[in-house]
Amino acid sequence: MEAEPLTKSADFIDLACFDGHYAAEYCRAELEKRGIESQIYDERNVQTFVFLTQPKASYKVMVKGADYSRAVELLIEFEKADPQVASLVYSCPECGSFAVEYPQFSRKFITPLFMEWMSNLGVFKKLCYCRKCHATWPRTVRKGVNAKHHHPDSSVLVPPPA
Repeated sequence: MEAEPLTKSADFIDLACFDGHYAAEYCRAELEKRGIESQIYDERNVQTFVFLTQPKASYKVMVKGADYSRAVELLIEFEKADPQVASLVYSCPECGSFAVEYPQFSRKFITPLFMEWMSNLGVFKKLCYCRKCHATWPRTVRKGVNAKHHHPDSSVLVPPPA
């Protein structure tokens, strides 16, 4: 299944984000094998042409709301079973949620667009943002399983606010 450039289905919610299409496609295919309908939303054009930034965390794997908790459980299982997956998926170091945005600016209003442009000039630092616990942190590549996923809190299974 190819990534849809600028279409986002209302029936689906963001599960996790990846830098590359192949990692997102692997995740989507594994979810589909286990009966969870999923799709990929490609945010590269938004990041490149609207935010004027180099795309990172731009491939969003999305699932239906009813499947969200099971999909999170599976993603944590994938991460534990394959250390390479752990380094490809973004997750919050504070709460373990996969509901991460990069850069931290909202896509829902015009003011963050100006903030993003100023961050491109070095006025603000670009950070990862957790939509669940609102933590921010510098974008880094993890080498192993997120420590919060060894014994995940049940709140990680609940979708963040839209």
